[in-house]
Amino acid sequence: MQQSLYRIVFRQLNLQNTEPFLDYLVREFHFSRKKAETVLAHHPAILCDIPHKERAARIIKQLRAMNAGVSVSRVVKDDQFPFHIDELQLKWISKLFNMTLRAGVDTAMVYVVVEPGDKEDIPRSLLGKEGDIENAFRDSDSVYVIEDNKVLVFGYTTDESGLKYLVPKIGHTIIELVEKTASIKVGEAVFPKDGHSFSEMIQVALTRLRPYGDALHPPGAIPESGPAGGVPAEDTRASALKADVLMFKHARGRLFHKLLAMDQEVIWAGLSTLPISAQKNFYSRLPFNSPLIPFLSGKIKSQAPATVNGRGDSIINELALKGEIEKQLIQRKNRQSDVISKLNRVESLTTIPSVALQLYNLTMDPDTEIEDIKKIIEVDQVLTLKILKLVNSAFYGLARKVSSVKEASIILGRDEIMNLAFGLSLSKAFTVSNLDGLFDPKNLWHHSIETALVGQYMCRNKKEFSDQGIFTACILHDFGKIFLIDHFPEEYGQIIKWSNQTGVPVHEFEEEVFGYNHGVVGGLIVKKWNLPESLVHAISFHHLPSSSASHTRLAAITGLADYLADMTYKDDQKNCINGTPGLQKDHMDLLTGLFEDVAIGTIADRIADIGVFLKENNQLVRLIS
Repeated sequence: MQQSLYRIVFRQLNLQNTEPFLDYLVREFHFSRKKAETVLAHHPAILCDIPHKERAARIIKQLRAMNAGVSVSRVVKDDQFPFHIDELQLKWISKLFNMTLRAGVDTAMVYVVVEPGDKEDIPRSLLGKEGDIENAFRDSDSVYVIEDNKVLVFGYTTDESGLKYLVPKIGHTIIELVEKTASIKVGEAVFPKDGHSFSEMIQVALTRLRPYGDALHPPGAIPESGPAGGVPAEDTRASALKADVLMFKHARGRLFHKLLAMDQEVIWAGLSTLPISAQKNFYSRLPFNSPLIPFLSGKIKSQAPATVNGRGDSIINELALKGEIEKQLIQRKNRQSDVISKLNRVESLTTIPSVALQLYNLTMDPDTEIEDIKKIIEVDQVLTLKILKLVNSAFYGLARKVSSVKEASIILGRDEIMNLAFGLSLSKAFTVSNLDGLFDPKNLWHHSIETALVGQYMCRNKKEFSDQGIFTACILHDFGKIFLIDHFPEEYGQIIKWSNQTGVPVHEFEEEVFGYNHGVVGGLIVKKWNLPESLVHAISFHHLPSSSASHTRLAAITGLADYLADMTYKDDQKNCINGTPGLQKDHMDLLTGLFEDVAIGTIADRIADIGVFLKENNQLVRLIS
C-alpha cells in the first residue's frame, strides 16, 4: 500500500541568533538538542515527512518567518520499502529499468545505509551530496540520496561480476563524506536477474544488507583461506583497498614516483577504486611524456574493470607503501599547520615594495593617465633604467631609441608599460631575506626575469594573457620559495638534494614535505598583498593549473614558461635552486590548441627555440636583473 507524504527539507538559516530555530526543532519535531544542532550545522537535512498538507503549510510558514530556507516535495511511503522516496526519484528509477530491458543489458543496484557508530552519535545528512557521490562514477551511472542516511546507486550495464568493483568504489566515496565512527552497510541486487521491479530488487538487497567490510566479497561468495599467520583474506583485501585510497590520492614526491614504476594494470587496480575525479587528478599529475598516459586515458574513459587477479606480490608492495604514506601524511599535516601559522604572522611576510604598491593602485583605476604612471616610475631611478633597457632591447625591436618613460608608455601603451613596471618593481622583494647561505636570492630573481621574458614572448600574439599580467605572474611564480627557505632552511636543503639526486621536480617534494608547493605558498602571500585574482591563481597553480577555479590557462602558460626557462639552463649551477624541471600532462591538456607549436612531440623544439631566445637576450636579462 502506497501513501503520499510531504517532505520538508531545511536548507539554510539567515539568522545570527539561532536559539529560536533550535528551540522550534526540539518543540515541533521532538528532536534532541544534539540532533537539532547537527541539522543546523550540516544542512540540507530532512525535518519531517508528514501526510497532512495543512500542517506542512503551517510549518513552512513558521520556518520562513524565522528566515529559514526550506523546500517541500512529495515522497512515497510504501510498505515494501524501508524508506520514503521522492516521487521523481521513483519515476527515474522506473525509466532506468525500462531502458535496461530495452537494451538487453544488466543494471546493478547497491543500497547503502549509514548508521551512527555509537547510539549517542547523530549522523550528518547525505542530502545535497549527490553531486559529490556522482563524481565517483560514469555518466551512465545514477545516484539517489533517498533519505538523510540512505543512498541508492545504479550501475547501468553492470552485472554481478562488476559488483566487486562497484561496491568498493561506493564504500570509499561514502566513507569520505561521513563521520569516521559511522557504520556503513550495503546490499546489492542485479536487474533483471534478481527481480523485475524496484520493490523486488529492494527486497533482495535487504536480504544481503551487511557491513561494508564484509561486502568486499560478492554475495554468496565463499571466503578465501587467509594467508599464513591467520589473517583473513577479506581483511587483506580491505587493507589493500584502503592502501589504494591513501596512496593513489595522497602520494607525492618519492612515493608518487614509486607508484608510477609499478605495473600499469596494478596502478589501474588501485585507481579504479577511487572516484573518477580523483582518478583524473592522479592522471593530470603525470609527467607530460609519461608512457602511462595513453593506457590510463583509455581506462579512465571506459572505467574498464581491473584485470589483476589476486594481486599477489603487488598487495604486499602496496601494504609496505601504505606504511610509508601513513607516516608521511602525519608529518605532512604537522608541517602544513606550521606553514599556515607562519604565513598568518604578518612580521614573517615580505611586504610589497612601495613603488610596486603605488603602480598596482594605478592599475585598479580606469582613469589612470600615462602621466600618472610616469611620475611614479621616475621617482625610482633604478626602475626607470631597467624599463628603458628593456624597451630598447631586441626583445621589442623598435626602430628608434626610446629615451624617456613617457615615450615608452606612448609606444607600448598604458597597460603594457604598467605591467612591465609593476613586475620589475618587485625586485626588492626578492633581496630582503637572508636565506642562511642556502642560495643567493639574486639567482632566483634572475630566473624569474628569464621566465617573465619567456612568458611575454610566448604571449606576444595573445593580448588577453598580457592584459591579465603574464609578465608579473612569471616574475612572482617562484616567490613562495623565499618564504619556505627562509622559515624551513634545513627541510628545503634536503628537498633540493632529493630533486637533484632523483630527477623528481622540486614542487613534488615540497608537497610531500609541507603539504603545499611553493606556488600555493606564493599565492597566499600575494593574496595578502591584495593582488588581482588572475595573478593569485596563476602563481598558486602554475604546477597543476587545472586545480585553479579560474585562469587555468594563465597558470598553465606560467608553468610552461618556468619549465622552458629551467630547461635552457638546467645544467647551470646558479640554477640548482630549481632542482629538476617538471611539466605535467595537465599543462599539455590546457595548452594544446592555444599554441600551435605546443604538443608533447614538440616540447624539445620549444626548448631549443626558447634557448636561442634567452641567449639572444642574455645581456638584457643581466642588465635588468
